[in-house]
Amino acid sequence: MKVLTITDRQDRAETELYILLSKKIEKFVVLANPTGRYYVMLKDAGVDVRPIQIKSRFDKKSTQYLAEMLADESYDIVHAYRSHSIACMLRAGKSSSAKLLAYRGVTTGVGYLVPESWITLLHPRLDGIMCVAEAIRQSLIDIRFLWLRFPVHKPKTIHKGHNPDWYEGEAVSVTQFGVPAGAKTLCCISRNSLKKGVLTLVEAFKNLDPALNAHLLLIGNIDQNMQLKKQVKQPGLVGRVHFTGYRNDATQIIRGCDVLVSASESGEGLPRVAIEAMCVGTPVVATDSGGTREVVLDGQTGLLIKKGDVEGLKEAVTRCLTSPALQNKLSTEGLAFVKSHLTPEKTAKEVYSWYQALLTN
Repeated sequence: MKVLTITDRQDRAETELYILLSKKIEKFVVLANPTGRYYVMLKDAGVDVRPIQIKSRFDKKSTQYLAEMLADESYDIVHAYRSHSIACMLRAGKSSSAKLLAYRGVTTGVGYLVPESWITLLHPRLDGIMCVAEAIRQSLIDIRFLWLRFPVHKPKTIHKGHNPDWYEGEAVSVTQFGVPAGAKTLCCISRNSLKKGVLTLVEAFKNLDPALNAHLLLIGNIDQNMQLKKQVKQPGLVGRVHFTGYRNDATQIIRGCDVLVSASESGEGLPRVAIEAMCVGTPVVATDSGGTREVVLDGQTGLLIKKGDVEGLKEAVTRCLTSPALQNKLSTEGLAFVKSHLTPEKTAKEVYSWYQALLTN
């Protein structure tokens, strides 16, 4: 089997997947952005990784480069992991005999009335789509317009694997962000977007019993959101909501918190932040968004509530903060779930089997 993978600045889970696949597959080549954090890790692991920087869905230079690669080297599978690379792959590989595959990590943004979908996931030349959550696969096969239906055979659910060993290290003390020593700390990771439900979280946090002595730590560049910054100036929130800004050590900050809250109201795929919290033993409270329910099993690996439910979120957080036994249960079972159901080896095995099945059909 000969496989060409096209990505950008891949994360740790993808990097480990490529390393494992390179040990299973006769010829396995990765095209990746050399400025990515894990590019060198691929090289050091002996993976045949080559530089590429695809700037847009219509990047002519990258498309030509891909077309030349496909003409010069015989591949059975070409697998693109980003929307830019998917579009360029489909144009470059229109005459190739290789199976052309895509990757999908969210449940929204694809539809027959969305023009960009026709050059990516709705393109008839595409042979398959790796979905990191069953919720994503379901969202695709539910797409329809008039007589048009999404081909049900194309999407394949394969959860992305993680290893708790990746996140070993000392917890970052939250006191450096202004949280008082001894306070209970909730944390949430969000980029500068309100789709992660941060406004709902702040409203629920405001309603917590003051006796809990709880503080909220917001990790990421959500600190740049002016609407949120205005909200946290309300009475009862001043001095209790703290920001870290963008951080490369977010997982170690989570390790130092009492509860991780994922209040997302958008189309989550497989929520990496929840999985990382499980890996470091921090209990998870999350909204039932997209593929979250596939890892946050209510009362087992975390507490699950409805999207946008301020009162439900307040109650779940209160339960977690007031019950050490519950915290211990969620931490223990969350870590066990990752170790048994979300391993990198399981992901690599399923991807390899999927490739084999596609080539035999």
